[in-house]
Amino acid sequence: MVKEDILKQHKQILMTAGLELATNNTNSLIEDDIINGVIEVPLEAMDTVKQRVLNIAKNNSLVLDSDKFSEVLTSYKDELKEEFRNIFKKRIKLIEDNYSKINDDKPMELVKNLKKELVKFNKDVKKEEKQLLTKLVKEKLVSNLDSIVKDDNTTFKKEATKFLQTTYVKQILEIIDMKILVKDIILLNSLKEQIERFVFTKENSHLFD
Repeated sequence: MVKEDILKQHKQILMTAGLELATNNTNSLIEDDIINGVIEVPLEAMDTVKQRVLNIAKNNSLVLDSDKFSEVLTSYKDELKEEFRNIFKKRIKLIEDNYSKINDDKPMELVKNLKKELVKFNKDVKKEEKQLLTKLVKEKLVSNLDSIVKDDNTTFKKEATKFLQTTYVKQILEIIDMKILVKDIILLNSLKEQIERFVFTKENSHLFD
């Protein structure tokens, strides 16, 4: 009975450490990679939406209302950030569910199964991201193009709309895909190392004799 209790405690330590790792990995993906790396870029010069729309306005000899433009962008980004946080928090639950099914005899199967689950999750999430981006770009950006220029110009609106609804959405999704891929690799490798330590301890510790 003592051996079973020790093994149960050892397994619980593994699960706690794994979930902490998964939570930190996911939060870093959300806050560092997506929020502060894609939506809120480090430098204003890197803000694709701002720079491209400004260039389109300049090419059409238009002056943008910078205050209104900043207000529009802030509103768009604030909502986008919250929506993305909600989407990716489901990633932690996915990992937690996989841990609850860990096989004592074949613990390394967790990494193999989780890898498959993450591929499916990422595929579903990409559809959700695209729908969300398309919706918010239309509601928060495209619908406000008239309000950020001081003169009416159909060419500006047409060019800006095309960029926002096609090129911009595609670019964002591609960058996020790359961020997710990197974080998934880091997560799976770290979980594998944790489980290898768990197996090694289980097989070599005298406590389990």
